[in-house]
Amino acid sequence: MRSIFGRINTNNQILEKNIFEKGLNRLSVTTKINRDSKLFENSGFGHISFYPDQSNLFDSNNQYIILSDLRLDNRLQLIEELKISDKSISDDEILIKAFEKWGHDCPNHFLGDFAFAIWNSSTQQVFCSRDYFGVKPFYYYFDGKVFIFSSEVNAIRTQIDLNFTIDQQYIADTISIVKSDKDRTTFTEIKKLPPANYLVLNKDQIEINEYWKLIPQKIIELNDELIIEQFKDLIKKAVQCRVSEKEDIGTELSGGIDSSATTAIASQFTQIKTFSHVLPDQVLGKIYPYKDEREFIHLLTNFCTIKENHIITSEAKGFIDAINENIDYSGLINQQNFSIFSDHLYQKASEENVHILLSGFGGDEVISSKAESYRKELALSGQWEQLKNDLQGQKQNQIKVLINLTKYFLKIKFTGLFKLLYQFKSRKTWWHNKFENLAIKDSFSKKMNIEERYFSQFKKNSSLSFQEKSIERITHPHVSQRLEYCSTAARKYGIDYRYPFLDKRLIEFYLSIPINLKAKNGIGRYAIRKAIEEIVPEKICWRNDKSGATIPTVYMRLFNDREKIAEIITKAKNNSLILKYIDLDAYESWFEKLIQQSDQPKTNRNPGAFYNYFKLILFIEQNPELFI
Repeated sequence: MRSIFGRINTNNQILEKNIFEKGLNRLSVTTKINRDSKLFENSGFGHISFYPDQSNLFDSNNQYIILSDLRLDNRLQLIEELKISDKSISDDEILIKAFEKWGHDCPNHFLGDFAFAIWNSSTQQVFCSRDYFGVKPFYYYFDGKVFIFSSEVNAIRTQIDLNFTIDQQYIADTISIVKSDKDRTTFTEIKKLPPANYLVLNKDQIEINEYWKLIPQKIIELNDELIIEQFKDLIKKAVQCRVSEKEDIGTELSGGIDSSATTAIASQFTQIKTFSHVLPDQVLGKIYPYKDEREFIHLLTNFCTIKENHIITSEAKGFIDAINENIDYSGLINQQNFSIFSDHLYQKASEENVHILLSGFGGDEVISSKAESYRKELALSGQWEQLKNDLQGQKQNQIKVLINLTKYFLKIKFTGLFKLLYQFKSRKTWWHNKFENLAIKDSFSKKMNIEERYFSQFKKNSSLSFQEKSIERITHPHVSQRLEYCSTAARKYGIDYRYPFLDKRLIEFYLSIPINLKAKNGIGRYAIRKAIEEIVPEKICWRNDKSGATIPTVYMRLFNDREKIAEIITKAKNNSLILKYIDLDAYESWFEKLIQQSDQPKTNRNPGAFYNYFKLILFIEQNPELFI
């Protein structure tokens, strides 16, 4: 894993060494690194490597400068296609040879996770690209005179000769729980290169294009057993290519299907260490969510005879400190919470010398999705016999089967009428209730047209097929955003996140699986359950009751800091910069309801949105000059 930083003054102005060094130094957040950099008259390039290697910024002919955070999973295939004789060649050298052969289309030939920039000294062009789903982050700044790129926002922000302003739309999205567009950040001038895109800088112009798009796949016509066997084999390969016998491997183990499958398979290839969020014993049954997934966590580790299992109770650091630290090292306002409150897990993994952390994230979006609309899909595709068998598989009597078949037929035949009936019968949706409970300043809401933008996020296209819905989920901004946030948070500890269930081959294969294998007889996630049924305990494989929060200690940390939080909210009432965005009386009332101890689910009180407001308050307090 590497963090990269580069700057080119396209106006040919001299680049001062101290300014360039500020950016590179901001990347150096751990001691276990190698560092290399090159400074020219009007440009500078550098990287730090968390796994010391022999990589060099220059290619063998000194024509290219390569800055990459790159892992190629199809090395052997590329070596053969590129007719490379030296099998020990580095990934960077493969990258250059691929670029020389395929040009801007080279990312299409890669499997793995990558973000890179190639400076061609002959043409004075920069070619940058990012992997298919955005596992590796890539941020850039361009104003026509200066082009900067980096793995981290904070490195770009060190360039003191440039101005950065707050993106007001990003703020509006943050406090209305909308995930901002894939290229947006907290700052108007700092952008993200979207996943599956490449960028070309040619003198004082940049061009951004999509090099790959996930599309519906042709349905496989094989028997069910063979399909499941091939699916199982791809899952194993997706995990295997992300582990290394040379490095200590850790896994985020929550007790659910995705993390359990990832952990169990990884343990077949190497010794691993698991890290799991649980509630402290003394608060079980007393503080929301009142329970955790320890039963299933222990069940999996015992089943796989994994010896090193680490339980994370997050008692050492409070809610406020976690957010303040995140703001400090990320340099932005985080629209999600997972990476912020995984701080103790990252710290423990680092202490255990773990450099690679496997995660099951991404599974819910595609390969282990519940496939709740599978019966509608069967009906739409005219597979009435399959639908009938599925209903009978749930032990429904013939009359009930006939009634349900008739319902599906009428829903398809009279789609518009059923939509009207649904709208007429429906009460307020959960997203209406959530919006009404927000504490947005009315004047800011009207100025930014927040309500219209918010509700536009929930408009559903009922004509989408199951494959199209899966594609919509995996390419939604929240996925790449989560990956970016986690990458920044974990690399602070020298940890490289890897996501087997975001393997391109695996996702495309799953899309091609017949719908009757994605769910069957009322059982969602059927294909992955069948694929892993011999790999994980039966109780985990076929469970349908995962209800514990992924990080169950977040509310505990908030509750423990409740007096300090109340003081911060009170103080904020005197800050005109904060009052511009937040109705603090409404926010204070929201907080009082949130910390009440009751059996009412906190999700009804929208804690995730509450956290976003608090992040904004702390960010403004840390960076008031940006809001004046």
